Amino acid sequence: MAITRHARRAAEQLLASNAKTVRRLMLATGRDRAPRLPDIVQIESTNLCNAKCVFCPRDEMHRRQGVMAFDLFRRIVDQCAELGITHVRLHNYGEALLDRQIAAKVRYAKERGIQEVGMISNGSLLTADLARELIDAGLDAINISVDASGKEVFERTRVHLDYDTVIGNIRTLHRLRGEAGRRRPRLILSFVRQNNSDEERRFIEEWSRIADKIHITDLHNWAGTLHTQSDVRYPCYRLWQTFTVLWDGRVSLCCADFDGRNVLGDLRTSTIVEVWNSPLYRAARRQHLESGGPEICRSCDLPKKDSPLWVRRLL
Repeated sequence: MAITRHARRAAEQLLASNAKTVRRLMLATGRDRAPRLPDIVQIESTNLCNAKCVFCPRDEMHRRQGVMAFDLFRRIVDQCAELGITHVRLHNYGEALLDRQIAAKVRYAKERGIQEVGMISNGSLLTADLARELIDAGLDAINISVDASGKEVFERTRVHLDYDTVIGNIRTLHRLRGEAGRRRPRLILSFVRQNNSDEERRFIEEWSRIADKIHITDLHNWAGTLHTQSDVRYPCYRLWQTFTVLWDGRVSLCCADFDGRNVLGDLRTSTIVEVWNSPLYRAARRQHLESGGPEICRSCDLPKKDSPLWVRRLL
């Protein structure tokens, strides 16, 4: 296993150090056209949120807020099922549990045969009744953002949320899942580093016995919104492997484009296949490879969090 990890790291370093060559090769082989359908379709159930986290740029979001209509959701999921897309996420930039039809949407996706249905939540609205509905609907994974090991830090950073409520909801979901005799949804708890290593250590100690996975990640700059410095040169997988649908049906560049500045299509009038390799999408990929753009990409440091090995699937 140690040799495998070492070899993987060596391959990552080799690819990352040759970013320009990788970009040129992708251009030369016509990879402005994605050779395969997206691995993940991210469907924004809503962009409404009941929190005001200090590291989240919600004040910079100026697009309309709302909840995706069930008819539109159904059409998107039907396309995913017909295309063999196996992974659907019911979130993007908002609190998914504010959607009163969220459990019904999960159930519909599972009934259509979607293999992996997941979501991210702040956990504040995950009551016992809703937890039961999501378990019964077949939700595969829920990633709850906690980001703190105690009440003081939590409520200072995740403004408008109550620590005791969120922690109680997590424990309730874990208990109800066990009572139902199920291992789903997988419980993932997230922690964003903010120069707080003691908090991180206590967080891991607190939750390692309950969570199926603890996800520790660095804070990214929300495509240049929090700060504009980025030295990322390697291509970002999101343009080739993910497909992000806003609540109103418009298709945005990626999850970091939270304000929908780069709209590449509209699923109210087009299909996933029509949008995925449309002239707009291909132009965005080509610009990304040629100059690091579109503009939102040039200021984004999100790809620093990713392994560069994804590109092997395209070359």
